[in-house]
Amino acid sequence: LSGMNLPSPVISSKNWLRLHFTSDSNHRRKGFNAQFQVKKAIELKSRGVKMLPSKDSNHKNSVLTQGGDAIASDTCPDPGIPENGKRVGSDFRVGASVQFSCEDNYVLQGSKSITCQRVTDTLAAWSDHRPICRARTCGSNLRGPSGIITSPNYPVQYEDNAHCVWVITTTDPEKVIKLAFEEFELERGYDTLTVGDAGKVGDTRTVLYVLTGSSVPDLIVSMSNQMWLHLQSDDSIGSPGFKAVYQEIEKGGCGDPGIPSYGKRTGSSFLHGDTLTFECQAAFELVGERTITCQQNNQWSGNKPSCVFSCFFNFTTPSGIILSPNYPEEYGNNMNCVWLIISEPGSRIHLIFNDFDVEPQFDYLTVKDDGISDLPPLGTFSGNEVPSQLASSGHIVRLEFQSDHSTTGRGFNITYTTFGQNECHDPGIPINGRRFGDRFLLGSSVSFHCDDGFVKTQGSESITCIMQDGNVVWSSTVPRCEAPCGGHLTASSGVILPPGWPGYYKDSLNCEWVIEARPGHSIKITFDRFQTEVNYDTLEVRDGPANSSPLIGEYHGTQAPQFLISTGNYMYLLFTTDNSRSSVGFLIHSKSVTLESDSCLDPGIPVNGHRHGNNFNIRSTVTFSCDPGYTLSDEEPLICERNHQWNHALPSCDALCGGYIHGKSGTVLSPGFPDFYPNSLNCTWTIEVSHGKG
Repeated sequence: LSGMNLPSPVISSKNWLRLHFTSDSNHRRKGFNAQFQVKKAIELKSRGVKMLPSKDSNHKNSVLTQGGDAIASDTCPDPGIPENGKRVGSDFRVGASVQFSCEDNYVLQGSKSITCQRVTDTLAAWSDHRPICRARTCGSNLRGPSGIITSPNYPVQYEDNAHCVWVITTTDPEKVIKLAFEEFELERGYDTLTVGDAGKVGDTRTVLYVLTGSSVPDLIVSMSNQMWLHLQSDDSIGSPGFKAVYQEIEKGGCGDPGIPSYGKRTGSSFLHGDTLTFECQAAFELVGERTITCQQNNQWSGNKPSCVFSCFFNFTTPSGIILSPNYPEEYGNNMNCVWLIISEPGSRIHLIFNDFDVEPQFDYLTVKDDGISDLPPLGTFSGNEVPSQLASSGHIVRLEFQSDHSTTGRGFNITYTTFGQNECHDPGIPINGRRFGDRFLLGSSVSFHCDDGFVKTQGSESITCIMQDGNVVWSSTVPRCEAPCGGHLTASSGVILPPGWPGYYKDSLNCEWVIEARPGHSIKITFDRFQTEVNYDTLEVRDGPANSSPLIGEYHGTQAPQFLISTGNYMYLLFTTDNSRSSVGFLIHSKSVTLESDSCLDPGIPVNGHRHGNNFNIRSTVTFSCDPGYTLSDEEPLICERNHQWNHALPSCDALCGGYIHGKSGTVLSPGFPDFYPNSLNCTWTIEVSHGKG
């Protein structure tokens, strides 16, 4: 069993039944909910059942009819009739077929026709389950001035046998409608989206376009103040569907078709009879119409052209970019492209690979020092690993790209610059770091420093431009700056980040940080950003140098305090993650602080709560309360003691599982709100109001 068709009941032939569920790693769905009953066989009734064959070959299986009587092995059970549907055919013998259809305003989900087939010598069964008739839930009546239309389930596949109608009407009857598709992919030739101009939906006289596959006009403009769209799909292969944006515009024009990437346009008027002309930047070729005209039917005479990187070009500028044809979309098959970079004699060329993805082994890019025949290629590259930077020996570089007749990839994006013979190429600046020094001549040095919270994981902090084997090169590689998994911080201030920052943190982490201040000082950490997977990825903070020190708190989701303060000169942090979902993590600033002689530090305010009292002197008291729906974890007031510490930790405001609510009004929150609630909950809230009121 698979898909979305609701299976018919299944009856075992013995007193046990085994269910085995398997899934792949590509998609996630809701799954299933099944109920079972244990009854004597003669008690079971069903509108068509599947009978599982017994392993005992001596036992003759039979299929039960609706009345529970055994029927012949060459006949299938009555498949029944879908609710809100019809069936054509009453012959249930092996080889016979029956057809199904639905009433108006219902769509068929499943097979239109099923056939009775012999499964074993003693068992016959239908080729598929009885379909169901679902109420139409797609399509609507829409009014301007603008909006978005998507196919059902977008961006997941739309349903089989869909018949959806959208009617768009302008708010201003003197305006017309412009429709532009951001995404479009229907099963070519079988699923269609018909776009019409006013009139009756489906009237062929008002049809503007019948769209299928993945090719659509840049713009569709109505002639009147109304437009309709009709999506029809068959009962087989589905596709992601479409996303379209509509907008009211003035009459008498075709709308702005835009400007192609890496191109420019001459003309800025879009009225009837106006003409637009397009051209591309150097090294790009125009694909499509160079000139398009706004016609009287509000449609352009052609689509906006595109600018595709040329397969052959000589670059003579000091810097530039080289792209595979059609980048970042897939390049074509059977390509044989050659590019030359020609710089001033006496100079050299530096290549930086920004992106690289070609079919491994069969498609490849070769980079050569052109004009120096006795030197091997600078490199030949294939697959999806981004190559390291390259520097030529001479002033000409030749790039050759070849692809075979089959699989393609995204291609590549390469930046080049030129530099002198007695200097090194620009080494760049590390991500999450800084560079000191802008002279790259022979003998010059530059140094690097990682930003706060990051450490050097490879490369050197200082590199020098040297002569090596007759070539002018850097003495080492540029460092890489990454957020470490743990560490011992002794500076008066610092930053703590999870590995992977500023992207999502990594899976299966177990990172420990110890923050140490000078004796007599405390440590204050401030949360500038906090977001982890609820319940599974946790930051633990302890008041001391080890994992056995007193616990200050455990935090996950988005529920972290504004700041925390240690009682001594140590603080311990432990960040653990599971091997599944991750998030952005946290940005924590640490600071060494001293306590005033007659007061405690600001204790903070609970998330989703309030503090009452702003006097933090010795023996002063502050209390807390929570927003509606939350419960204070500890109602005991905080008291500033003689040791300049509060008598207990800052309480939290929690959304609990169940409870008793009394009063004229109130708020009920799911546990952990606004984060995701935990699994395996069974919460009950009792709400009581005054007698005689509801």
